[in-house]
Amino acid sequence: MGVLIIYSAPGFLPAWLLGGLFVALGILLFPRPRRLPADAEVLSPSSAPETYGVARRVADVVGARPPSAVAVRDLAVACEYAEVGWRRRPVLMVGLPLWLVLSARERMALLALTYAQRSYHDLLVSGALWTLAQWRGSMSSGGPLKQRDEAHTYMVGVLAGFAPSGSYQAAGTLGMVVGAVIGWPALLLERLLLRLTREHDGRTIRRGVPGIVTEAEATRLTELMRDRHFLVPVQAAALRGATVAELREAALTRSNPPDGDTSASLLDPASSATIDEELTAHYARAIRGFGLIS
Repeated sequence: MGVLIIYSAPGFLPAWLLGGLFVALGILLFPRPRRLPADAEVLSPSSAPETYGVARRVADVVGARPPSAVAVRDLAVACEYAEVGWRRRPVLMVGLPLWLVLSARERMALLALTYAQRSYHDLLVSGALWTLAQWRGSMSSGGPLKQRDEAHTYMVGVLAGFAPSGSYQAAGTLGMVVGAVIGWPALLLERLLLRLTREHDGRTIRRGVPGIVTEAEATRLTELMRDRHFLVPVQAAALRGATVAELREAALTRSNPPDGDTSASLLDPASSATIDEELTAHYARAIRGFGLIS
């Protein structure tokens, strides 16, 4: 639309201004492929064959596309499965702090839940949902602005009784009302698009997860990722200079989770120990930064 406006009246300055605005909005909202986070380090298959093996075995059982790459993140707690780049390459990103303290059974369950939670939206649908979410967030999630309150407090302190009463709060309220009025179509479109894509999104995956992950395991892992209580003893031990083996032994002793028969064919304790050997250097580097995790 911006190009057509400029093309229809190339000698008219307002046409350039309006067309330039539409072109800028088009560039801003153009769908972009997902990229790996800056702190994600991709493992080579030759250096971590067992890590790649369990990632692909669990993906096959759950019904997800096997990851073409596995990456580790030193300070990220949860795992994530995403399609990155224009080629939509599936990549599994493993958060080392949580992975370090889980048993073989829990690691298998975490991978299964990670695959199950991913979205199968294509690039255009993902871009549209992201754009609508940004509109909804900016228009409908207004709140008190700290800078406005600070400015009002300063004016009251300087001008005393001559300071305007309630004008800053009124401006914020007016902005929230305008945002709600303008933003409701974006909220409606977002819900409509989610409803249209929900039928296909993850149908195969949701059928596979209940067979290998129990409700109790899913609840426990969700609580670990949300509350992060496991981090406190791990951070304290890391500050005392504990080794990777000592951290892992202490974590397994505290949790004492059972390794059932369901996980044996996907990840047994011996294979889990092999994965720890493959990630030893990454653990040693990540432990030094555990104190930065809040």
